[in-house]
Amino acid sequence: MIHIITCENRHLYGPQLWAMHEERRKQCVEKNGWVDLVVLDGGEVDDYDDSRAIYLLGFDDEMRLEVGLRLRPTDDRCMLADKFAHLIAPDETPKKGHDVWEASRLFTTEAYRAKKGPGRGTRVFEAWAAAMELALVNNVTRFVGMIDMALYPGIMNSPIDTRLVGLPRPYEFGIVAGSEIPLSQELLQRVRESIAIESTVGYHVDELDLRAFGDLAAVQRQVLRAMTPQILPGSERDETLSAEALYRLHDASGQARRIWNDRSRKSEFQLNA
Repeated sequence: MIHIITCENRHLYGPQLWAMHEERRKQCVEKNGWVDLVVLDGGEVDDYDDSRAIYLLGFDDEMRLEVGLRLRPTDDRCMLADKFAHLIAPDETPKKGHDVWEASRLFTTEAYRAKKGPGRGTRVFEAWAAAMELALVNNVTRFVGMIDMALYPGIMNSPIDTRLVGLPRPYEFGIVAGSEIPLSQELLQRVRESIAIESTVGYHVDELDLRAFGDLAAVQRQVLRAMTPQILPGSERDETLSAEALYRLHDASGQARRIWNDRSRKSEFQLNA
């Protein structure tokens, strides 16, 4: 599961978002040496961390941060197009628009990278899969961003079709290039298949989830159980709650949330009666 954090549910993730900013400082400033970035109270932030930013975060069972990715619409501004336009070839299509989102600040934590065994590295593709799910629902056709060319060989060996939008250029910390990912259901399916996941990866937690399950860790456990096929009888998971979580996970109409909201009002009325 990847948590989708927007301006609507950001207030539920205070400590987790702060951990993200701290990890960005470790990755971008301390590890990569990008000393020109702004560090506030131990966390790395920039002017794209505004109300329109969407954070995709993955946690372990104890809600310790493992992976992070930032998305942001580009119809108003775009880091690549506005600040690094020299990375875009003259004959390229515009990199700003209502159907373009910018992806940036991708990272994995040191604790996650230290893990051994099968499945190591899948969290990055889970984050990308969740990003694609959300983008396609919002009629987004492309992700744009920038790539440090030291990472390019690994990107070329991944299931994600990434193309450069201009010649790589040297910068203070290495060589960088502008990039673009054309989005499609076929690409999303390929990414899911590469990590052996069939269902939706991203989930947008709200107050109803917390009221039903208790806290973020409990919500995550229930959603993961709902994503896991029930093969054998006698599972420890709560089948009723798992069924409802699965329904909400795939509900595009909003009907599931209305049902839960009505149930919540009835419960409050009975308590107050």
